[in-house]
Amino acid sequence: MSLRGTNEVSDEAISSSMRGLLRREERPPRNDRVVYDIAIIGAGAIGSAIARELSRYDINVVLLESDSDVGMGTSKASTAIWHTGYDATPGSLESVLLKRSYPLMEKFMLEVGSPFERIGGLLIAWNDEQLRSLPKLLEKAVQNGDTDCYLIDKAEVYKHEPHLGAGVLGGMFVPGEGILCTFTIPLACATQAVVNGVTLRLGFRVEGIEQNAEGGMWKSNQLSVNNGQLSRFYAITSKDEEIYARWIINAAGLFSDDVNNLFGHGEFKVTPRRGELIVFDKLARRLVNHVLLPVPTTTTKGVLVSPTIYGNVLLGPTAEDLEDKSATNTSANGLNLLLEKGKKILPALLDEEVTATYAGLRAATEHSDYQIALHAEQRYICIGGIRSTGISGCLGIAEYVMDLLKEGGVELKHKAEFKSIKMPNIGEAFARPYQRAEMIAENSDYGKIVCHCERVTLGELHDAMKSDIPATTLDALRRRTRAMQGRCQGFNCQAALLKNLTGFHEATNDGVKSRTQSIQSNIVTMKPVRFADVLIIGAGPAGLAAALELRRLGIKDIVIAERESEAGGIPRMCGHTGFGLRDLQRVMTGPNYARKYRGLAEAAGLKIATNTTITGWNESKLRKSFGETSNRKSSWGTSEVFYISPDGIGSIEAKSILLATGVRERPRSARLIPGDRPEGVFTTGSLQRFVYEHGLPVGRQAVIVGAEVVSLSAVLTLMHAGVKILNMLTGLPRHQLYLPIFLPAKILYADILARAPILTNKRVTNILGRLRVEGIEVTDLDSGKIQTIECDTIVCTGDWIPENELARRG
Repeated sequence: MSLRGTNEVSDEAISSSMRGLLRREERPPRNDRVVYDIAIIGAGAIGSAIARELSRYDINVVLLESDSDVGMGTSKASTAIWHTGYDATPGSLESVLLKRSYPLMEKFMLEVGSPFERIGGLLIAWNDEQLRSLPKLLEKAVQNGDTDCYLIDKAEVYKHEPHLGAGVLGGMFVPGEGILCTFTIPLACATQAVVNGVTLRLGFRVEGIEQNAEGGMWKSNQLSVNNGQLSRFYAITSKDEEIYARWIINAAGLFSDDVNNLFGHGEFKVTPRRGELIVFDKLARRLVNHVLLPVPTTTTKGVLVSPTIYGNVLLGPTAEDLEDKSATNTSANGLNLLLEKGKKILPALLDEEVTATYAGLRAATEHSDYQIALHAEQRYICIGGIRSTGISGCLGIAEYVMDLLKEGGVELKHKAEFKSIKMPNIGEAFARPYQRAEMIAENSDYGKIVCHCERVTLGELHDAMKSDIPATTLDALRRRTRAMQGRCQGFNCQAALLKNLTGFHEATNDGVKSRTQSIQSNIVTMKPVRFADVLIIGAGPAGLAAALELRRLGIKDIVIAERESEAGGIPRMCGHTGFGLRDLQRVMTGPNYARKYRGLAEAAGLKIATNTTITGWNESKLRKSFGETSNRKSSWGTSEVFYISPDGIGSIEAKSILLATGVRERPRSARLIPGDRPEGVFTTGSLQRFVYEHGLPVGRQAVIVGAEVVSLSAVLTLMHAGVKILNMLTGLPRHQLYLPIFLPAKILYADILARAPILTNKRVTNILGRLRVEGIEVTDLDSGKIQTIECDTIVCTGDWIPENELARRG
């Protein structure tokens, strides 16, 4: 059996229809156009890795990508497992290339700074049939070169993973399995390719390929013209332009069969296999030590539980064959299936908060092996059917493609220099900028945290926006920095990120720098090291009220740490009335309410350190904070926490620490609402930041999910923004707005002014829209009837979660 799986087809064998497609017009390119030696279609992990490998050589290469950034397809939505290939078919091309890739990947990730952890995989047998299959899997692993794998009994499995559910019968340990960053790897490959001379064309969607003949003096590069005759080239057409190249490498992933068909080949058909996944909060990381693998089947590696490189825990994927190559929406059935599987594998996992849900599409074909073929007569290489091991195998595949090019007659000459690069390491187990005092000392932007859940700093955002392949969208920022990827899913930072991104690309770097410095010059931050009687973490109304009461009781040394740039909490962003009646005996707007508390704190001489984020506890101090004296009577000690600010990293020790860190609303993902992941989905808090804090547009027609007190805040905010409110809906039998205050408010604002009917016993069961919200599906909980409401904005209100990470880690 040929490892290459080549199906050679001559020009004469190409169908007449194909010949018509390729030679529709025999026109040379304009004199100002480059004829590239090689064009790569697709800038996922594999296409980018091939571009990187080709950039070592003295040839002219263009990397074409239909999306707005690299790594936007299958690459970004996988399980992020670093596969050894232990379970591949021995002797298959997949097995050979995974083995070839494994040492290349380790060397590459170390060189560029892409995070990875070799934590080992634990294959678990849950029934007798699976237990009987383990020796065969071990034999296969050994045949694939994974000679360090070994079988373990039930007791050993639970020793490795004490939180596993009941019913384990045995297992197999695979030491080489690990986790990696699916965001950084394609980006690093593409970046190194660009730095070494490859042209990257984003937003170039291939719509056709024509064959032409070169005549005249056209810009070219190193590939020679045989015997001085005319050299053939391809015109690769997009919507409004063409790119010319002599060789084409098809790394189009899900669309590789479509490109392959343009060349007259039909060896395989891609059937998108959807895999849905659930990401759990970082606080779940303690529950799992290894990649928990199921016994694989012929169609899928199965549902696994694994840590992620970002500190979360991943549950998934499902495996569902579809026809639609863009169906990356989650489904109710898929999410429910994962929860059922997760409850059996790791029961305690379901007690933790969900951070995100997403779905990816794998390029499955009717074949079990990679479909990589050289068609030398056409100067074309096809790479298809890579499925779920593309990230792990990408560098081995890239080297193999170099072999095929040489076999096809391409002379590859090494450049004198291959430039190295360094990528930002966004792994949770590695030092990040907010933890590096020397970076903050050099540039205080690295001490200003913008995304608090993921501890992403302003400096990192600016680095991403001015990198060799700059981030131009929020999603691109997320994949370069982890911003908006945390538990609040942009509740606190999305509006600021959008404003920063827009402003950055509209201004020069010097302008951005001067604006940032002028803002930071007014910041009051924590001094490097200090002590306090009481440290209050959080300067919202609760934290400020507590500080005022403590001062009234005679406690002098009080310090309040606030991560935002201004004290006052969420009411600062609530530009409507309804605050102050209970505590200040007057009705005020949110900003006036916050301003009043700041004034009271200032009059009391309280010290508020803004832009100061508490990052963790000194654990040794924490363990000693309550102990025994020599006379065996209990005594309190002090506690110490670490913080970061634009002034640097420090710590503060206090006799008492009060956590006033507030709450947040559950975002859409934590509510397990299935569907697409378009723009236009808010919580009340994120909506208020968009509208009141940053003055950003939010949409035109909205549905509010919730009918409680905070839902009225969403009503008022949307009305202020000029957004029509179509409906409010709740899963309960009636709204939760009662006398004496909120029922009249509901009648005035929701019924009379907004004219927004409240739908009861209704649940959102699907969100529609690929890029922007286009509508929602609502299910009646009594009848099961489904109705569709067309809208472009959804606001999820209430369903509060305490900001308790610091408390739990303490």
